[in-house]
Order: sequence, then C-alpha cells, then structure tokens
Amino acid sequence: WWIYKSANQKEQFSELFVYELGKKLGMNMAHYEKGDKCVKSLDFTDSAKTIFEPASSFMGDEEDYIKVVEKLKGLCPNAIRDYIKMIFLDTITANPDRHTGNFGLMRDVKTGELLGLAPNFDNNMALIARGYPSTKANGDLLITLFNEVMEIYPEYKKHLPTITENIVKNVISKLNMKVKSQVIIDLIINRYNLIK
Repeated sequence: WWIYKSANQKEQFSELFVYELGKKLGMNMAHYEKGDKCVKSLDFTDSAKTIFEPASSFMGDEEDYIKVVEKLKGLCPNAIRDYIKMIFLDTITANPDRHTGNFGLMRDVKTGELLGLAPNFDNNMALIARGYPSTKANGDLLITLFNEVMEIYPEYKKHLPTITENIVKNVISKLNMKVKSQVIIDLIINRYNLIK
C-alpha cells in the first residue's frame, strides 16, 4: 500500500529531492514518487513483515540528538549509524520537522527483535517547502545541534557522506521540476561547509 500526502509544487520538490539525495548518498530511504498534487510513499514494513515503532514510544517528545543517541546505544546500537545519517541529511537540507513521530525503529513481527532504524521519511518541510530560505546559515540551530553531536561523538564522523555541487545538480536535474537550482545548490553546499 501507499500513503498519499497532499503537496504543493515546492513541497513535492522538497520531499522528492531529499529522497533522491539520500538514495544517491547510500542512505536508507522510504520510497517516494510524485503524484497529482501529492507525493506518495510506499509501505516500508514489507506488507507488515516488520513493525514500525515511532521514536515517541521510547523517547516521548524528547528530540535532543544526544539523548536519542544515548538511548539507541542501549536499545538498538545498529540504528545509530542511520540515525546520524538522517540528522545529517536534515541539517544540510534545513528540515525542521524531525520530531519523534517522524523516525523510529523497525521490529521483527514474529520475534519482536529490534532490527534497526526505519527508513528516512517525511521530508516535505525541508528546503524550499515554505519558500526559498537564505543561503546564509551561520548561527542556524540545526547546524549548531548537529555539530554538538559531532563534537561529543567524533567516531560517528566516518558515517557522513561527502556532498559536492555535482551531486546536488544531478539530483535536481533528475527531478526535472522548475526550481531555482543555484539557490538550492548554494543552500546545501553552504550548510554542508558549516558542519564540523
């Protein structure tokens, strides 16, 4: 089955761009496609062979990156790599909407065993969804919070992919949607360059 989410052109672009960029960078992404005035996402539970457990079930409303990492260390350590990649992607695409209902863990339906982080989903508020933001990102809260994680856990830096202008251009080109390409390229590259 599919989830359909109403979306204007900027929201469609933002959701699909983050999906395609994440795939290009080798990240675990929920599958998205463009629909008619919507985006649609394919069921990532493999027809209920696994169970999605939202982070709210083990974090409540607590979104603090460091507290989430600490919780994952005890609960499902193999989810940490994908969590770091997810918040990295949120940071470079200016996604303000990673609350504890928008990520979580996958469980084996028969054994209850935690398998890892659920595929990355719900990125429709990133990038240009609410208009073209400033490409200047100094003092940005998402960048500050992500850099704090990297300072406390430098061992996770190895999980961060490299971003280039060509990668961003190729993803924009693949989507074939009318956007201000250079503004998006500058936004992402400037944010990426501020990550320590």
